[in-house]
Amino acid sequence: MIFNGRLVLRIVMLLSLAALMGCGQKYKDAEDKMARYLNEKYGEEFVVENVGGGYGSGIFSTDTIKAEAYPPTSPRHRFRAEITKDFSKVWDNYMNMIMADKFDEKMIKVSQEVFEQKDIWVKTNLDSGGLSFPARDLNDKNMSIEDYFKAEAINGLAVDLFIKSEPDIDKERQAEKVDQLVDRILALEEFKHGFISVFYLKPSAFEHVSTEFYTVGEALHYYTRKEMSYTHTFAKIFDAKKVYSVQEILSHFDWEYKES
Repeated sequence: MIFNGRLVLRIVMLLSLAALMGCGQKYKDAEDKMARYLNEKYGEEFVVENVGGGYGSGIFSTDTIKAEAYPPTSPRHRFRAEITKDFSKVWDNYMNMIMADKFDEKMIKVSQEVFEQKDIWVKTNLDSGGLSFPARDLNDKNMSIEDYFKAEAINGLAVDLFIKSEPDIDKERQAEKVDQLVDRILALEEFKHGFISVFYLKPSAFEHVSTEFYTVGEALHYYTRKEMSYTHTFAKIFDAKKVYSVQEILSHFDWEYKES
């Protein structure tokens, strides 16, 4: 019985090892296929990594292999990619990242007008909805943001707005400005959903926000720390409408980040 038990254990171990080796080769093939596809689609090189584990392989879908990718010249442009297990189709959300950069330029100008100051930096994330991706035939990185919004129905966005601030913040006036900003965002594009975070950074933190943002992990956690900002607030869009009143935005200045 002991002998048979050991034999069964060895067989199981060998089968598991063979399965792992098979998965390893399949993931390597998937990596190569996705890298070639992205290169042909966008005309630039990409690093593909975290194949099979990047963001939930086998949890939301069992017929695709997930990965993450980025251009070696710009690691901050890290995006999702996905390939069918027969390698016949690849999806990615690189265009959302490219267009988010263009939308940031618009948002900075709009925010400077609304808040009446120049020292503002914005980072936007565009979302095609759930786990979906932009249309596979969209690959013109030079298209305007207006044309992109016509071609791709963006479900929502997340805007992180950073303002170089001083300690004496008129929160009531700022709540009105945040509300005005939401109006301007809706006027730019009728986004279905959105979350707008506004951080009133200390001058020393603002100096580095445009570079540190990509290395700090969760922005909401990092930039709500007392050594980084004097205060912050937020607003929300749901079903293409504002969720919060000016008074509610004002009340959010007292909200504290708590890790789950």
